Amino acid sequence: MNRERWKFFKDYVIGCGKTNLIHRFDLTTISVFFGRWIPFAFAVGITTGTIASFMDVLIVNFNHLLSQNVPLILLYPLLVSVLVGYALTVDPVIGGPGIGYAILHLKTKSYLKAKTVLLKLITSTFTLSGGFIAGREGPSFFIGVAIGEWFGRAYGLGKRYKQLLGLIGGGAFTGALLKAPLGSAIFAMELEEMYNLDYRPFVPMIIASIVSYLTFSFFRGESAFIHLSKTPEWNLQTIPYIVVMGLVISLIIYVYTFIYHTSVCISKFFDTRNRPIIGTAIALPFLLILYLITHDVDFLSAPAHMGVVSKLAQNLFPVWVDIIIIVCVLLVTSSTLSFGIPGGLVLPNLLIGAAVGNIFGHLFSSEMVTFTLAGMGAALAAGAKTPLAAIVMITEMTHADVVIPMTAAIITSYATSFGFSLYLGQEIRLKPMMMRKRE
Repeated sequence: MNRERWKFFKDYVIGCGKTNLIHRFDLTTISVFFGRWIPFAFAVGITTGTIASFMDVLIVNFNHLLSQNVPLILLYPLLVSVLVGYALTVDPVIGGPGIGYAILHLKTKSYLKAKTVLLKLITSTFTLSGGFIAGREGPSFFIGVAIGEWFGRAYGLGKRYKQLLGLIGGGAFTGALLKAPLGSAIFAMELEEMYNLDYRPFVPMIIASIVSYLTFSFFRGESAFIHLSKTPEWNLQTIPYIVVMGLVISLIIYVYTFIYHTSVCISKFFDTRNRPIIGTAIALPFLLILYLITHDVDFLSAPAHMGVVSKLAQNLFPVWVDIIIIVCVLLVTSSTLSFGIPGGLVLPNLLIGAAVGNIFGHLFSSEMVTFTLAGMGAALAAGAKTPLAAIVMITEMTHADVVIPMTAAIITSYATSFGFSLYLGQEIRLKPMMMRKRE
């Protein structure tokens, strides 16, 4: 190698490599990440996992007592509605799913109060114990956001990180209660960002979610959240039918969204304390219908053990029963959650998607499990605007691999459901975001 070539190699090749290495190896950033964010993620994960375990113990055991007496579990919602009505007079923000409020709260500089979180925890535990069709993820995300914010303040991370801190806590708590750590972390990011996903907080978020799930599993054991005894089967010939199913689910979720938000508006005409009682009184006849057509208390115990979802996923119901299930779930949740009863909207979406999948499963009975799981993913993606999370969460909750057919259903339902969402915080940001995309 002559002098000119060596000089070029030394100045441009070696020099460039050193410059890039020095530029990329930022010791300060790495030390902050491992010295502050990783310990923070572990602390949030252990705390949320422990609290989620305690909450799950109360829900499951209380539900076991209620389910022994059918008249009691049917009247139980009225008792809870009275408690919730009183709690709403103390702090009205604890009502409803909680995710919509949490999304909006993340944009502010304030922190959730301990009294608010305690009331949310108590009322949600009673609600999820039986009698209602409500998901765990609403209260868990709300409580997790508060825990993330509080730990962030204790770690001195400052208010400029509050949004990230809340998302880490919300994803971790949800990951424990739904036994879906990876899906819940993605769920939290997609909820907040929706059409403009930012992956920067993913590492501390997934660490917190995994630690929370492991802590929860240590206390509560490891098992699938939705138990399946049948192995899903599918082939390429059924994909067109799954795409059609995704379109049908999108239309149903559109109707669901309209009725739900209309019910929220109607509830404002009633006194805060009476809203939960009125909404529950409206829902009780439909809950009774669900019990009478199935002769099973699982519909009234769904948040506790998801048994009814497992049955819909593996057993063919008559089509007319599936239709009644869809209508009743839609009306029950629209008259309870929108009237202030605390609980999430993921479970209603899963039930609606599973029932539609059960209907399509009559076409290919041997592939019914695939249709129901794909239906659940499609309904979750359409209602919550979380397509990636829907794929991962259903896979984690069931321990079943139907990614390809589920993706086909999710793409269809998600692509045909732009412009509406079940969560108020997303609805508010939706219009300006879509306008920017047009520009």
